[in-house]
Amino acid sequence: MKKVFIIFLFSFLFPLTLFANSPFNDVQNTNTFLPKIKISVVMDKSSVLPGEELMFHVSLLIEEGWHVYSLYPAKGSESLATQILIDEDVIQSLGVWREPNPILIKDGAVGKMVKGHKGNVAFSKSFTVPIGVASKSYFIKGKLIYRACDNQICTLPQEYPFKTSVHIGHN
Repeated sequence: MKKVFIIFLFSFLFPLTLFANSPFNDVQNTNTFLPKIKISVVMDKSSVLPGEELMFHVSLLIEEGWHVYSLYPAKGSESLATQILIDEDVIQSLGVWREPNPILIKDGAVGKMVKGHKGNVAFSKSFTVPIGVASKSYFIKGKLIYRACDNQICTLPQEYPFKTSVHIGHN
């Protein structure tokens, strides 16, 4: 009985020690079957004038052994694409999302070569504040939609809603 208790205790404590001092201590998901992914969302300015540009950054830190798909996947893999959607009530998009060069990954879970990212990846996009937007603080809402895969399984699409604020001021 003592052996069973020790094995039982060890099986719970050992995984905790693996991540005790890891960068994943404050991950967004708490499901033990999903990979650990840390997501942060920031803008390069907290205050902006109408007509000015600001840069939006979405950063992911993905647990070793897992990957997420590119924003711009290979032909035939469009359903796997990572997406970043932002409400454009207050800000307007300038161009497309930028990402570091994706790597080609032989993905056993989907049975083909895919374009994706491992480790730490940051996406960015420029926005502008239209002339005439009232001077006050606004919440900018959005969501990141991604699938994470290792070489055997993929998660269902995961949706991570986020919100950040920006102050629009006038001269």
